[in-house]
This record gives sequence, structure tokens and C-alpha cells, in this order.
Amino acid sequence: MSRERQSEIKNLEYRIRKLERGIKVAHRHSLILNGDTVDYDFMIKQRVKEIKTLRDRLEKLTGRRSPNTPKWPV
Repeated sequence: MSRERQSEIKNLEYRIRKLERGIKVAHRHSLILNGDTVDYDFMIKQRVKEIKTLRDRLEKLTGRRSPNTPKWPV
């Protein structure tokens, strides 16, 4: 596997985990700050769409949809 491809795979995995953590944080804040004006549901939906696109690309490159890296704690 070429270095560029390995680099792209690592970048995809990093971005997926980062967005997943962002969803967890947004969900936690939406539960805590229920009256806030920020639309956390919209933010979460946007990140879910991004994750799907990234997972599709990861699957195309590696044949798997999930990153090898462990999930990030919140």
C-alpha cells in the first residue's frame, strides 16, 4: 500500500473519530443546556452525514467501514 493511501486512511479514521466525539459532546450539552439557542439536533445530523461519507470512502479504500483506532473518550 502506498504512503499516500495509508495517510488518507489514517486521516479518514481520525476525522471519523473526531466527528463521533463531537456528536457525543453535542448530545451531552443538549441534555444539559436544554433551553440554549444552539440547535444541537441539526449539528448532530450534519456530523452524521459527514461520518457516512467518510465511512463510504474508508470502505472503498479498505473494505471496512469502521476505523481501527479506538473510540475517543468524552
